[in-house]
This record gives sequence, structure tokens and C-alpha cells, in this order.
Amino acid sequence: MYKIAKDDFPKLYAAMQNIGTLLLPCKNKSGHADFAPYREDAEVALDAPLTNRSAKDVFFPQVENLLTFKTSGKELALEQNVPPACVTIVMGVRACDARSFEILDRVFLAEPKDTFYAARRASGTVVTLACTRPEETCFCQSFGIDPATPQGDISCWIEGETLFWQTNTEKGEALTAKLPMLE
Repeated sequence: MYKIAKDDFPKLYAAMQNIGTLLLPCKNKSGHADFAPYREDAEVALDAPLTNRSAKDVFFPQVENLLTFKTSGKELALEQNVPPACVTIVMGVRACDARSFEILDRVFLAEPKDTFYAARRASGTVVTLACTRPEETCFCQSFGIDPATPQGDISCWIEGETLFWQTNTEKGEALTAKLPMLE
């Protein structure tokens, strides 16, 4: 298990951003949290119990161009749009969203495999964050999800001024090995 002080979060974010695209729950213009690419001037909202949109959108967007059609006279050419192969780190995912990935995986990674979804999942690392005070409207308990021990490639929880970090998968271990500021 590793840990890092809250004062060192900017160093952690910068290091992860150097590895790939880092998405964090950040306050938007209306003051609500949404997963967004990290910027130094962003107001990171790790304490937000929920985001406006689920982290599922990172791996399975609601709208996506799968094909491009080009015509030349009577000729029709189809070109498949392939998602860029880039590392994505999603940090601050709650237990309920993390559980949803298991369901999506069963659907989109089974034959016939959704290659777009599979590519995003393969290049994505999920860093979950425990809920220590779930909202009254949360449904984790109803579905047997323990909000205090979320699953993901890495599980985190905050106690006082310290973030605790535990790796759960090989992807989690690979990311952690690149973050020397973790004690």
C-alpha cells in the first residue's frame, strides 16, 4: 500500500498527466463535478460524491462516429474511424461506476467484440475512490457494492490529509511503478 499527502496531489496529477490523458472529477461552470482532462487551473473535486455524467462515458461514449462515407461520382468509399491509441487514466471513479465496467465488459468484450470499447478499456486505467459518506440517494448497498472498498485497477481512500493507494491489477502496478512520489 502507498500513500501521498494532499499537498502533493498536484505532483501526482502532473506525473500521471505525463503518462497519458488524466481525467478527474472537476467542477464545471455550474459548480457540479464532471470527468474532465486535468489542467493546473481546474478545481478538482475528489470529494464530490457523484459526477453529472458517469465515468462509463470514457470507455463507451454516447455518440461516436464509427464510419466516414466519401463519394466520388457513383463511387462510395467507407472509412472506419479508429479511436486513437492513447493511455487514459480515470481517477476518482466511485464504486458504483467501477461496478458498471464489469457489466459493460460482459456485453462489449464478448463475441462479437466491440473493438472501439475494447481498445479504450485496454489503454485505460481506472483509479477508484472510496465513498466514506454515501448520499441517501446512493444505491450501492442495494446492489451489494461496498462503497468503502471500490474495485478498479487501483483503489484509493482519503483519511484526513492523506490519500491511500492500493494496486489491484497489473495495470495498476504498472502505473504505480511510474509514480515515485507515492510513499
